[in-house]
Amino acid sequence: MASVLHTRLPIRALPAQTKNLLRTSGILNRSCTRSLGSWQPALLWGLAPPLSTQAAGVSVRSSSSLQAAAPSTGAAGSSSKKMSTVRDNVVLNDTERELFNTLLEATQHAGTGTVLRCAGGWVRDKLLGKDSLDIDIALDNMLGKDFADKVNEFLLSKGREVRNAAVIQSNPDQSKHLETARMKINNIWIDLVNLRSETYAQDSRIPQMEFGTPEQDAYRRDFTINSLFYNINQGCVEDLTGRGLADLRAGLMRTPLPPLETFLDDPLRVLRAVRFGTRFGFELDAALTAAAASEQVRMALAQKISRERVGTELEGMFNGPNPLASVKLLLQLSLFPVVFAPPANAQSLLDANFSEHCVECMAAAEAIRVSQGVTLDNEERRYFLLAALLLPLRQCTTIAAKGKPAPVSTHIVRESLKWRAKDGEMTVLLHEVAPELLSIAHQLSASGEASSAPDSLKVTMGNIIRKLKQHWRLGFMLAPVLTSRHAAPLGVDSASSAGDDTMSEDSSSQDAEAASIKRSDMAASLLAAAEAFGLQDCWQWKALMDGKQVMSTLGLQKAGPELGKIMAAAMDWQLVHPHGTLDECKQYVQAWWETHKSK
Repeated sequence: MASVLHTRLPIRALPAQTKNLLRTSGILNRSCTRSLGSWQPALLWGLAPPLSTQAAGVSVRSSSSLQAAAPSTGAAGSSSKKMSTVRDNVVLNDTERELFNTLLEATQHAGTGTVLRCAGGWVRDKLLGKDSLDIDIALDNMLGKDFADKVNEFLLSKGREVRNAAVIQSNPDQSKHLETARMKINNIWIDLVNLRSETYAQDSRIPQMEFGTPEQDAYRRDFTINSLFYNINQGCVEDLTGRGLADLRAGLMRTPLPPLETFLDDPLRVLRAVRFGTRFGFELDAALTAAAASEQVRMALAQKISRERVGTELEGMFNGPNPLASVKLLLQLSLFPVVFAPPANAQSLLDANFSEHCVECMAAAEAIRVSQGVTLDNEERRYFLLAALLLPLRQCTTIAAKGKPAPVSTHIVRESLKWRAKDGEMTVLLHEVAPELLSIAHQLSASGEASSAPDSLKVTMGNIIRKLKQHWRLGFMLAPVLTSRHAAPLGVDSASSAGDDTMSEDSSSQDAEAASIKRSDMAASLLAAAEAFGLQDCWQWKALMDGKQVMSTLGLQKAGPELGKIMAAAMDWQLVHPHGTLDECKQYVQAWWETHKSK
């Protein structure tokens, strides 16, 4: 086997005859030339030395000019464009180094000569200085399942743990064209898939998957920043579109192929553009924006992509660093009604601007949360923002299964997004308690101080907290959003919504910032009152008197329908007297029963 040269020399410093000889012998490999014109030869058979001995410097392979085209001006973006700090090398941690060495050893053991490439998000994140567990391995000469079998044969020969690979079948009708094998090695999950190119049969929109070259595969990726490969065999980064690194540094979302072609190939990519753009604060290329907002792409997204996949992408946005920016971008691209699709029988009832109303309510709620300094985990943030987003639809109903009416918000959560039943239930519950909490806020404002608030207000607040349990602060921050003109209930006439206390404080005649401050002050008042009343933990309280104690105290012989009312009255007293004793509660229950038992 040829020895490995460990020095880096400028290619131009070598005589042409020498370079040709090295290339012919396989010692000098074109695939890992650096943009600065230096080189590091790889071993024969495409196998690099063990990763622990590989140089830390990253090499860049480009099949095109490394000078990317200048970004289009006027592109819509999730934020102001920024230059990203991109590393000059991929730094492997110990876990990754061990994994890749195992894969290289398995390849050598099998004698398949397979070139292994990390693809997509892992490469992008590593160059941005972020660790990633999303490891996709692209194979140049075999299917993922076949390679997984070879890896297991190698592991078995070494007496190591073997796990069967799961195969995720392709589904062209849902724009899922790749068969993927998923397996666990060294306690790390990896996805294995072959490099691919796609051709179309005559009069067919379904692509035929074929083995492809690395260049073909790179150009079929969703975005240039995800088209980068890390060649495990040679320890280098490959930028085969010639634009991946430049766009990553420029903070630009762009597609390797024309964006309309890319989005129609898999319409879910338009949602991925939104998610990645807002996750990294990248700008969307003007051509990408135009294609994303096209009717053709909207129809394809609505008709070709399963609602489960749509919901998964939205969940990624909600769990990301800026869900509000994501939803605003969906609105800007006219994708909001496709993602949050209302039922067909309710669409005619909605305001033409219902998308804008929903997004403005979400923005108002997020402003309140930020003003109060409340930090939410992913689940609570989803509950809160979803309830705010769908707040204008709180009185809009549709005909569900068995001809029964159901909230439109529930349909959107369960059918359009395929999210959990719990998400829909929490949305409805937050919508139900919001008007009550807004009424409490008005009473607190009128009374001046929480200490002078009537007992009935404390009871109402306490029972709401007990309904919402640990999520009660979400309701307290959501209620003030009802004062926004965008929160006016849609899908019902004015008479039906007369009982909904919407103040429309931020009408066009008033300053929006002043209205936002008022909403924040209202939320602060509600939160402070809960603390002042000692109710912040009441959702965890146990009743001072259980059913047996109530029956014994009142001399009741059997539990009847009245027992529930008595228990509720006892808890109401407890909410007003958080430090009350059992004896005091018994006295109250006796007095209450004397007053109500004949009614």
